[in-house]
Amino acid sequence: MNSITDEPHMMSEQSKLPRLPIPPLKQTIDKYLESIVPVVGNDIAALAETNQRVAHFAKVADRLQQRLISYERTQPNSWLEKWWFELAYLTWRESLCINSNYWIAFADDPNAYGLHAAPKPLLPYSPEYKVGQVLDRNSYGEFQVRRAVKFIQKALDYKEMIQEGRIPIARNKNGPLCMSQYRAMFGMTRIPRMGCDELRQDEATMSSRAIIVIAEDQIYSVQVYDGAGRRKPDGDLETELQAVVADVLERRRLGELDPAVTVLTAGHRDRWSTAFERLEKQPANQATLIAIQESLFAVSLDTTYSNPPGSINANQQNTKCHGTRPGHNRWYDTCTTFIFDRNGAAGYLGEHSPCDALIPAYMLEHVAQSVAPEHIEQGVASARTRDYQPLVKRLRFTGVDTTVLGLILEAEKEVTQTAKDSVSRQIRFENYGSDWIKRAAKISPDAFAQLTLQLTYYRLHGTLASVYETASTRMFLHGRTETVRSLTSESADFVRTMCDAASSSVDKYEALVRAAKKHQKLLVDASSGNGIDRHILGLRMAYHRLDALPGEKPITAEEQKAIEDFFNDPILAKSTMFQLSTSGLFPAYYLAHTGFGSAVAERGYGINYIIEPKRIKFGTESKTPEAGKGSNMAVFEPTLRQSLLELKIVCEQANNIPVGDLSRL
Repeated sequence: MNSITDEPHMMSEQSKLPRLPIPPLKQTIDKYLESIVPVVGNDIAALAETNQRVAHFAKVADRLQQRLISYERTQPNSWLEKWWFELAYLTWRESLCINSNYWIAFADDPNAYGLHAAPKPLLPYSPEYKVGQVLDRNSYGEFQVRRAVKFIQKALDYKEMIQEGRIPIARNKNGPLCMSQYRAMFGMTRIPRMGCDELRQDEATMSSRAIIVIAEDQIYSVQVYDGAGRRKPDGDLETELQAVVADVLERRRLGELDPAVTVLTAGHRDRWSTAFERLEKQPANQATLIAIQESLFAVSLDTTYSNPPGSINANQQNTKCHGTRPGHNRWYDTCTTFIFDRNGAAGYLGEHSPCDALIPAYMLEHVAQSVAPEHIEQGVASARTRDYQPLVKRLRFTGVDTTVLGLILEAEKEVTQTAKDSVSRQIRFENYGSDWIKRAAKISPDAFAQLTLQLTYYRLHGTLASVYETASTRMFLHGRTETVRSLTSESADFVRTMCDAASSSVDKYEALVRAAKKHQKLLVDASSGNGIDRHILGLRMAYHRLDALPGEKPITAEEQKAIEDFFNDPILAKSTMFQLSTSGLFPAYYLAHTGFGSAVAERGYGINYIIEPKRIKFGTESKTPEAGKGSNMAVFEPTLRQSLLELKIVCEQANNIPVGDLSRL
């Protein structure tokens, strides 16, 4: 994790960053053809057809390449940036809940107090114990409020470090990395618009002194700085949050809760856009929407709790989309939302479009690590201002018309089904981690994890999966990500060798090493701007959106057909139907679970993994066997564990490491 030191301003080396390159056309075509071989498999006719399409496309593609090169010169930061915001995120019309927003659960505080226990606690021998339950108490806890304040304060510390440029500049062996995404975490909100959303972050949002607090779908503005711009002490913020809780309980008792507009943010974007347009036409509701936009971040106080206490899986389920009322008590458009259940279990919900999850993960590990040593003791009051009076402001949605009320009901139905179809798990493998992988397997831990996942998928479904792995392109100005197509001919050979009873441990290990070397090269290529998928996207956009250059030879009907045949090739589509959508994070000890939704519903899995020295944590999501047409998380977990254990035996036997030799762990 980045440490906070007295280094140069975090943005001081941005001018040294190169721009994202446009790869040579032939290089991308050759890599693409190589990448589809394991996707096509034994369908020789389909492979021949695709090769022919590519050959015809290559004859005319240089004109698109030149358009792209010319376009790049007109863009302030990157040829990809504008299109990526639009196509990867803002034109996404389906629910943000699970499908786009990612979720993170924090490690529990072992000194928590005043916890509510389930009427029927799950016992370790219960089949449901590992999965956990989310129950609703319909009340709030003192520890919940106090822990929320600790996280708020540390998040504000980090926000101020960003504002003052005190985050150390990240570097790799090639030099500094782009730091622009750090500025996108606070005061950033997505705004629904028909067809294509917008992002709002400006001086009013970044200089805000307020956060929003959501309880039972009621939204409150809480000032975290005083009138002079000084941070309020813990005790004052506890008073503010206690006032929120008291008010919402009173509103509930009196039947005065406003409609759950929050759930619209979780559902289909065009539905929310329709409702948003109607709401912003009413001055009072428009003021509420603006106040939400002009907040630093959101805090959700839930009345739910985990059974059994401390269940990581129950906490991550609650964080994902609210454990008992899917889509409620969240503002999915806000980039940063901290979530606290009735017992103080903490989580985070991230809106994905302004920054990749890696950057908030650095912030969150720092925040959680900073919170951990500050013990909250029952009966010991926090520092506070004498005679402090809370300044909570309720942000109301009033006079909501029947059309919007109907849209809320539609959103509730949609998100409830989305949650019902989703299965997410924290899988912890405690037998070994990166120490053993590097010393005994002698390959990259990331490659090891990727190949293990491919082996697991093959054993579970009997087929190879197209694989997406995230590669960061932050070595370039405003770089985001590139796709690592982790399924290769070498990885396919490894998987088949592992499943061949006639293969020896040496055969299997040698196949593992070959596949790992290939994977590492692809990862380096993608990170250095020499991937496949972003360039193909750029060529597609050059065809559809960029005008012909002066003096460019007109595209004939035959050439147009060649271009469209390439972009519409079923094999291209199949190769990007990533049934394994994966990403890895740095070793993060305070992040108990990291999750995102699968990219493909049918037999698809979304998997984030954290490889620590002594263990590996997998945050997984797929659909139910019915919704996913064969996805099966209940079988995926034991199959993954089997693959990891078998690989340990293979590597140790191939490298003559005696059984029980702990020096390699």
